[in-house]
Amino acid sequence: MTNKADLITAINAAWDASALNATFRALWSDEYDPDNFVVLHDQEASPDQPYPFTVVEISTGNTSTRMSGGVNGIREVRDVPVKFNVYAKDVSEDARSAKKIAADLAEEITKVFGGHPTQSPTGSVTLVNGNHLITQYQDDFGVLIDFDKYQWVVSYVFKIDVPVAV
Repeated sequence: MTNKADLITAINAAWDASALNATFRALWSDEYDPDNFVVLHDQEASPDQPYPFTVVEISTGNTSTRMSGGVNGIREVRDVPVKFNVYAKDVSEDARSAKKIAADLAEEITKVFGGHPTQSPTGSVTLVNGNHLITQYQDDFGVLIDFDKYQWVVSYVFKIDVPVAV
């Protein structure tokens, strides 16, 4: 498994172990069967995806340290930028705006992965090949998409220690 595939698998596992799916799905219209749609998408969502949902983007990481020797061969510590893009729209049964819904859902993500101002992260990111060292919260901000749709971006750097040769 490549390092990026391993990281997205670990992020999905931490997401699934949290209450994030239920939090998002609680805002879906009854016409959508939760068994037919996922909340967290890798790189892009399908056009018929119900709102709200999240798209996670994992960028190319930078190697900060290399190590060699021992039974594990060559290892690298990589800083991998990860963005959670929360997409929300107005919900008729909810008095909040799309912006407020997106911001509230982004706050729930920071509770799981880090960056919340009053709560330590509850999620555990475990790699199959390597070690997750730390998730560093970078920033979060909102972007108006349309008059009734909003995006909120939560940015992190995941520091991982991974084998690159054995």
